[in-house]
Amino acid sequence: MLQQPRRASATVVDQACNPPILKVTMRRSRSVARGRRHPPRILIIEDEFLIALLIEEISRDIGYRISGIAHNTAEARAALAKRNFDAVLLDINLDGRSDPEIADLLVKRGIPFGFVTGYEYVIEPRHETVPILEKPFTSGELRAFLEKLTGPAMVGASAP
Repeated sequence: MLQQPRRASATVVDQACNPPILKVTMRRSRSVARGRRHPPRILIIEDEFLIALLIEEISRDIGYRISGIAHNTAEARAALAKRNFDAVLLDINLDGRSDPEIADLLVKRGIPFGFVTGYEYVIEPRHETVPILEKPFTSGELRAFLEKLTGPAMVGASAP
């Protein structure tokens, strides 16, 4: 199971000590913090138009926001540059070929993502720890997959 992103903060507890005593706390990032300000935003990178629409519709129905849909590598790069998403659903094959460029970029930036694919395996061994949602999938499977990436769509929401 994926861990929620956490941020560290330090508070000086006792400045008289040398070095000062610090209290370090970890908290969830803003998008998954208590009282989340907005539903998690999902970027869909899928070259099959109808599958992208299906993912978008199901995701919205279960409470997630869609920040965008990219149908090819160039659109994916442009969408990633906006940084207006909390997680990415990425098709392994874009433009009819397997290209690890987008997955490598997501790993490098530390962005939560998962593969949505009709394949049972990952092409690149370095991506073997990335979660995979196999096509075809049900709305319940997509919900569980998104919850692994971002947490529930709404605080207190859970699968039916």
